Amino acid sequence: MATFTRPPIGARLSAVAESQQGYFTRAQAVRECVGDMALQRALKSGAIERLDYGVYRIAGAGYDPHQQLRAAWLRLTPELSARERTLRPHLWVSHRSAAGLFDLGVAIADVPEFISDRRLQARANVKIHLRSRGLKREEWTVYDGFAVTTPARTIADLAADHMDGGHLGRIASEALARGLTTEAEVEEALEGRVDLAAILELATGKMR
Repeated sequence: MATFTRPPIGARLSAVAESQQGYFTRAQAVRECVGDMALQRALKSGAIERLDYGVYRIAGAGYDPHQQLRAAWLRLTPELSARERTLRPHLWVSHRSAAGLFDLGVAIADVPEFISDRRLQARANVKIHLRSRGLKREEWTVYDGFAVTTPARTIADLAADHMDGGHLGRIASEALARGLTTEAEVEEALEGRVDLAAILELATGKMR
């Protein structure tokens, strides 16, 4: 009698993992008929690694400078596909995490930071800003597989979060230099800041 041998877990989850830089969640694995026992065997054999609660990555998938952020991103909405996360998102990378994703400035996020339009079950090592109305389409973009606030929206959020003018000026300056935003967008994002003129001068090099 012929013996049926299941393909390796990497092959069974290839479509899911390839769309997420080698990452997948337990919920996604279950949807592909990969159960907990198979995941445990794969962990023991070194075929996959566990990065967070219910979040895994195929071994040898390559270096990801945003591993902590991506693991948190997946953990918060584990049932969604890569397409669902970026087509009509209700979770966006934001604030310091967004600045870091775009490699703007030097303000490092202590924990992954997100905006959500609904309450999510979060652990202590993430920060979620609840905005029931979510974000307008022009306020976010897709970058490196994430739905993330645009540089202009990021600057506005950081300004509202009372980031100091020096850091804001550097972030705005770098975003302008790389063509990621415009002076008009920066000025609008900083509206209401008492140090608006000083930040704009730092960002643009122009006296106000």
